[in-house]
Amino acid sequence: MRTAPLPATGVPLPAGYRFAAWSGVVPDAHAAAHARAHDAMEDAPSGDLDEQHDPWDAERIGAAARVVLDRGGVLLTVAVLAEADGAVAGYTELVLPTPDSVQALQYDTVVVPAHRGRGLGRAVKLRMLEYLRAQRPGVREIETTVADENTPMRAVNAALGYRAERNLGLYQVRL
Repeated sequence: MRTAPLPATGVPLPAGYRFAAWSGVVPDAHAAAHARAHDAMEDAPSGDLDEQHDPWDAERIGAAARVVLDRGGVLLTVAVLAEADGAVAGYTELVLPTPDSVQALQYDTVVVPAHRGRGLGRAVKLRMLEYLRAQRPGVREIETTVADENTPMRAVNAALGYRAERNLGLYQVRL
């Protein structure tokens, strides 16, 4: 794991928040809070899919990161921390399949419900673009998927210059 220093940024945050970033497995100091923030994905709009989520904990967060790393990939995370209690108010993750990849895969972008409506989703994604440019300047493309029903994240992505490339269908059958 590598925790990178975050130079001054042009990305504004509301008072009471600060950025943190790391490469690889989440630092122990943020692991429990990061796991709690992962659980906030449960309420992300996903249409009619009936998704069941197992709760996240620090061990599971670390194991998921190690899968990426063991396959030779790179995992970058930028989080917004609430200064009052150190909670992860939001985060975004990018995965590069190899260290030399020119394409990154946007994994989760989450803002915890209690912190929504403050522009943290946009801020954390903008800060990730800065972090990515500093850490992996060869990356030229970021691919992400967002449910049609997730209007807030679609608006953030559009404002940042993402464009729709193709549709993806998910189907579910009850057994």
